[in-house]
Amino acid sequence: MILVGRLFQLQIVRGEDYVKNFNLKTKREILLKGTRGNIYDRNGKALARNQLAYSVTFADAVEYDTVRERQLSLNGKIYHMISLIKKYGDSIENSLKIEVGRNGEYQFTDRGFSLDRFKADIYGKPEIEDLDEKQKNATAEEIIEYLSSDEKFCVFSENGMVYTKKERKEYGLPKKMEKKALLDLLSVRYSLFLQTYQKYLPITTARNVSQETAAAVMENQSEMEGVNIEEDSIRVYEGGEACASILGYTGTISTDELKEKEGKGYSINSIVGKSGMEQYLEDILQGKDGKQEVFVDNVGRTTLDAGVVKEPQSGKDVYLSIDIELQKKTYNALERKIADLLLENIINAKSFDKTAVNDATEIRIPVYDVYTSLLTNEVIDLSHFQGEEASSLEKAIVQRFQERKAEVLSRIGKELKEPSSRYLEQPDDMKKYQRFITQHIDIFLWDRIDISAGIFANWENGGSSLSEYIQGAIHKEWINLGKLDTDETYLEQKEIYDLVVDYIIEALRSDYDFDKMIYGQMVMSDEITPEQVCMLLYDQGVLDKQDGDFENWQQGVMSTYDLIIQKIQKLELTPADMALDPCSGSAVVVDTKTGKVLACVSYPGYDNNRLANQMDHDYYFKVSNNKSLPLYNRATQQLSAPGSTFKPITVIAGLEEGVIVPATEVFCDGVFDKVSPPLKCWNIMGHQSVTSAASALQNSCNDYLCEISYRLGMMENETFSDELALEKIQKYAKLFDMDKKSGIELPESEPQITDKYAIPSAIGQGTNNFSTVQLGRYTAALANGGTSYQLSLIEKLDDVRKDTKIESEIKLPSQVWDSVHTGMEWYAQNTGIFDGFSRTAAGKSGTAQEVSTRPDHGLFVGYAPVLDPEIAIAVRIVNGYTATPAVECGRTIFEAYFQ
Repeated sequence: MILVGRLFQLQIVRGEDYVKNFNLKTKREILLKGTRGNIYDRNGKALARNQLAYSVTFADAVEYDTVRERQLSLNGKIYHMISLIKKYGDSIENSLKIEVGRNGEYQFTDRGFSLDRFKADIYGKPEIEDLDEKQKNATAEEIIEYLSSDEKFCVFSENGMVYTKKERKEYGLPKKMEKKALLDLLSVRYSLFLQTYQKYLPITTARNVSQETAAAVMENQSEMEGVNIEEDSIRVYEGGEACASILGYTGTISTDELKEKEGKGYSINSIVGKSGMEQYLEDILQGKDGKQEVFVDNVGRTTLDAGVVKEPQSGKDVYLSIDIELQKKTYNALERKIADLLLENIINAKSFDKTAVNDATEIRIPVYDVYTSLLTNEVIDLSHFQGEEASSLEKAIVQRFQERKAEVLSRIGKELKEPSSRYLEQPDDMKKYQRFITQHIDIFLWDRIDISAGIFANWENGGSSLSEYIQGAIHKEWINLGKLDTDETYLEQKEIYDLVVDYIIEALRSDYDFDKMIYGQMVMSDEITPEQVCMLLYDQGVLDKQDGDFENWQQGVMSTYDLIIQKIQKLELTPADMALDPCSGSAVVVDTKTGKVLACVSYPGYDNNRLANQMDHDYYFKVSNNKSLPLYNRATQQLSAPGSTFKPITVIAGLEEGVIVPATEVFCDGVFDKVSPPLKCWNIMGHQSVTSAASALQNSCNDYLCEISYRLGMMENETFSDELALEKIQKYAKLFDMDKKSGIELPESEPQITDKYAIPSAIGQGTNNFSTVQLGRYTAALANGGTSYQLSLIEKLDDVRKDTKIESEIKLPSQVWDSVHTGMEWYAQNTGIFDGFSRTAAGKSGTAQEVSTRPDHGLFVGYAPVLDPEIAIAVRIVNGYTATPAVECGRTIFEAYFQ
């Protein structure tokens, strides 16, 4: 009776109160984020730090009576939240690998394996191999349709029933959505889907929002159950573009990264390093998240704080070995020198025949290449032409462009559908369009194409038409038939060909790179004039109309050509903007006594603040499509022949193998002709008598170095063996660890010691290929007398100093070191570039040719002071014409360090 009475009281008398009380007090876990460690330079100046910010979060925290009610409610709240966030100028984090492209269509932001993995996640497949052909070939548009459909997130209908006008009004959903709004909504839904089994944990939908956005969200919380504002931190980087290639940036963890870090305390909202030292030091910098338990009511408001059950932990601070001031001055020196090279070689012409010159130093840059690059290299925003704020000039140009594009597509279609001419017989613009089709349209299975096949060779040599090539590709099964829009299981060759042609034409209609090619052709044909290109720069704010030059240009005091030259001189238009030869370079500064890297510069750089936290997708699109490759670390990843900077190794090989002594004399007549083909000295008149090994380095005499290689390859029967000479050169290159990576804590390309052509290899050609950091490590070993370090960018972790490791100790007789050091010192004095320099420097320059139609690379390695070297440097200016600009950069870097 007591038990029955008590149950009656609990369930009947006070049952409603208890149910209400239970609904209003649901226990939740709040994630307390651990603070990411800071990054400092060697002097304690902040390079990467945390700054307090507000984030908008969303949790699927409500139980619904029906699936339809859940889909309507979720989509309605998310749409309302997105509208508020965008109203105050903030944006939604995109968890999908899809964006609205410059042409207004959905497009993927990734490719290859990563894109395939994304599609597998979308369709709920454990492995990529589980995708069927249609799913694997799904376009971005088809992915959006799938996510919007009843199968997934029911944006417009549920269970085959379209939402009624009354339902849409009740839940605040429009009948149709703009592409960007739909993408944002699906991105939030996808993030929720990824943590279906932790649905009460909030996801971050927008980071670093303004105070206006935060206030608006708080005011509307009652209408958006599950939406909240949380205090967060954002990553802030110092040092600008100069430091970006070292530091990298952070971002929201991807699904692949989350799987890799399973069990390490990461969640779907975690911020991780995406590149550079942020990625390399992830485990050290990443803090440990804590947990707090709270009770909340039915609108997500906290009613009771149960306390912290797990304290968050901060990540460790890291001190890098770089000096931020030296880093920035080195970056600026490279940019200034590359800009000066452009100024020296730009000519007021529409074109220049590079095949007509015998010397790469004679190559010139027609100013029309500059105009074209400004329009097609993401400096001028082509998408702005069709926007609401487009100027009258932009509207006129885009109308002209649309007419031209329609005409081009008509010509291509006619060329493919009717008997066509051979490639060699095509007009120049049509040749470019046809090359574009074979190299960019994804109907071709490039991994299957056999370049040794006759059909490919005939096309490459211009002997067949594009129509013949495509038909041959179909026959060879080089075409991805899964992309063709057909339900037929069997098609004849002609039917397949017609479908391929239709696919190509449709692909070209929405291909942004193809649009840029047409814009470029319009510049070359003066359909877009140089004056219009410059006016676009002013209309879009790339240049400031109050710059003092605009008025002079408008009044005719300054020509359009002179305006461009003036803007390059002032670096208001940078080499990176134009992406012409030259537009890039790299430099490394190494402490000779420790192997610590004091500066590691890749030009051009990028603004990592715009990629960290909530990524600026427009900016990412701009830098990732810039032909100067700002995201590519040229200091660690770009390989080239070292040119004459390799000559000290050849001299050491000759001295150690006994084929020369320090005082060996060689006569240079300007050409080394003991082998065929002969190899010319850079001094075509010859150096005459070169009296010593040191003098050979001083004068960088090719004849002398080739003679060393020749003697290294002489066999007992007095015949030359290329293989034997190579073996000796390789031996001493390996002695200086040129076959190993430098050890720097950044992605680094594998070096290659020459394996062909012993005579050219002696002067740094052959198949030698090294990065700038690898040349920096080698130069430091030359400077300090044989200690080869594993280079490092890390000075200390918190208060624990990190020592560098010695890769090897190079033992050579003092007379060998003396010959090399003296020769490098004499070389530096001989250039005249170091006249008046406060220290005595030593060095060696080099040029490296890749193709005859582009300027050679210019290189310099050196160290200072000579008697007690403190730093070693390596500089490379890609397509820098000669070594002189790299040597001049070297002096500027030395001055920056010693001052």
